Amino acid sequence: MVVENDAVSMLHSSLISKLASTTLALRAVEQDNITANKDNRELSKKLLERAEEAIEISAKDIDDSQLRDRVLSVQKDVDKSRRRMRTLKGILSGLIVGSGINWAADEDLRKLVMDDEEDG
Repeated sequence: MVVENDAVSMLHSSLISKLASTTLALRAVEQDNITANKDNRELSKKLLERAEEAIEISAKDIDDSQLRDRVLSVQKDVDKSRRRMRTLKGILSGLIVGSGINWAADEDLRKLVMDDEEDG
């Protein structure tokens, strides 16, 4: 029994060591993922800014005044929709935080609360 106990203890120790190293690796990968997501949001924001600049330039270049007015009207509608979306996201985040539930422990709720307002 002593030999079996020693064997089980060694196996247990080995498994704990592997678990610890795997946990450290997971934390490092999670941190890299958070950094990559942040970089992705920043790049997406820049891309959207460039796209909006291109749309504004192309709208100004339209010779047909009716078509140009229509394009500008659609752009205003898109901007209005974006503002409404940001407002709703803020309200939803406030409801989640104010509810008293542990939103930080749930990945989906954490994403909703911590979501960057400028991501589109």
